[in-house]
Parts: sequence; C-alpha cells; structure tokens
Amino acid sequence: MLMTMVDGKVINTLTETSSQLCYICKCNPTNMNDLDNIKRFVVNEDNVKYGMSSLHAWIKFLELVLHIAYKLESAPTTKRTTSEQKKKIEEKKKEIQFRLWNELGIKVDKVVQGRGTSNTGNVARRFFRNTEKVAEITGINLNLLNRFSTILTVISCGSEINYDEFENYAKDTAELYVKHYNWYRMPPSIHKILIHGSLIIKNALVPIGQLSEEAQEASNKNYNRFREHHSRKSSRIHTNTDIFNFLLVSSDPLITSLRTQPNKSHTKLPPEAIHLLNIESSELNEIETSDGEINSSYSE
Repeated sequence: MLMTMVDGKVINTLTETSSQLCYICKCNPTNMNDLDNIKRFVVNEDNVKYGMSSLHAWIKFLELVLHIAYKLESAPTTKRTTSEQKKKIEEKKKEIQFRLWNELGIKVDKVVQGRGTSNTGNVARRFFRNTEKVAEITGINLNLLNRFSTILTVISCGSEINYDEFENYAKDTAELYVKHYNWYRMPPSIHKILIHGSLIIKNALVPIGQLSEEAQEASNKNYNRFREHHSRKSSRIHTNTDIFNFLLVSSDPLITSLRTQPNKSHTKLPPEAIHLLNIESSELNEIETSDGEINSSYSE
C-alpha cells in the first residue's frame, strides 16, 4: 500500500517530525533558503514513499506567491512586522484581491463557510496559467512564476518524468527564488518539491502524477452523499459502519467498471513541461493534464 494520499499532519506524525521541518531531511525554516549548505542535512530516503501531494501543491505555491506579494513593498524581511507594516500589508492584500477578481475572475484568501478558504485547485490553476497578468498584479518575478507553473504542470500530468532534468530545473528555480526573495523563508511543502522532488520521482513505482490525491478528493462528495442518504443516524457506530460499507461498494472494481466515466477538461502541456518528460515525439498529442477539483482544507 502506498500512502501518497495522506496529508501533511499525518506524515509529520508518522515520521515524528515538527510541522516546521522537512520530514525528508529535517531541515529547519532558517536553513531552507541556504542552498549552499542544505546538503549537510541527511536525507531519509525511506520517507520519500509518501509522495509529493501533487494536487495540493498548486494551492501551496499559490499561497506562497500571494504571501510574498502582500509583503513585497512594505515588509520584505524575516523580522517581526510592526503595526504600521501590518496595516500596509492588509491594504496591499485587498488591492491584490480586488485586481485578481476584476481582471482574472478569481477569489483568493477569502473565507468560505464550511470549506476553509477560496484558495482551491481550480483557482490556483487559473492563477498560474495567467502568469504575465499575475506578475503585473502582484509584482512577483515573471520567470519565477513561469517556472512554478511548469513544475506544477509536470508533477500533475501523470506522465513519466525525466528526474535528472527535473532536478536541474527545480534547483535552478530554487536558486532564482532565493535570489529574489531570500527574505521570505521557503515553506516545507515548497522545499520538498524543489529540493527533494527528483528523489521522490525517482523512487516512485509509477509516474508521480498517478499517485496524487485526486481519487481521495473525488470521494469527498460520495462521503457526504452516503452519510446524508444511506446511513443510519441512530448512533455514530451505525453511521460510520454504513458509510464504510457504501465506500467499499463504490470502490469495487466490477461496479466501478460499469459506471460511465465522467468528462474532464484537459489542457495541452507547454513546451517547457514537455522538455522535462520522458516521452517520444509521437506521444506529444496524447499527453494532457486534467483539471480536478480540490480545496484548501488540506494542511502541509
């Protein structure tokens, strides 16, 4: 069994790691931007089995860009912000939110009752598919945004990745990030992909995009429907037993093979992403990325 669908809190518990540290190399926040000395942290290759969380990586990169953009003009520092700086950060946040909604039609960092925030996977995809406009609105380096977009597309496409090419590309991206935004500490979820991504890809039994959390996220709607319409409400034990039984039925291979496959929207891969894949020229027209629905309830 491959535990690639568990969230960050579960992984940190299983590996006995603080949420502030990288569970693969135990690198702490103050050293994550120190790329020259990062190799001194010993990599635990056994922990790469938990995968890359490719679906929720879109949200993590989106939030990284937004948080940098909010502080870019008023508080580009790792030190504690003053009350005046906090006020400017909040003003910048509202300005960016307003422009993203009016110019791209996406709502970011808005609280949605019962669902966390408005930072969903579809919002993140639209965000990174309009990098020029995003760079204009946020002030973030365009080259870095394009590289983030390429990396996210590659790890989500489900095709075999050339891990040597990916390692070089991710390393260059990390260096570009540190060059421009060394004052903002790289989050563990971003560090995992840029620094350890190639190792995770190399050790995966199948292409990393096929080990995403998409199946688990898709079952959330089933869970809600089964609980509401197909479970006894006489006790928690009865409720959970009925839900579990219905989930077993819905996952049965024979029953699954009988259902109509849902239509998915697809997007062709850009040339930069194709360069990082192990595919023949004859396969180029067949390789696409799918758009799945995810939300920000996942924690890293």
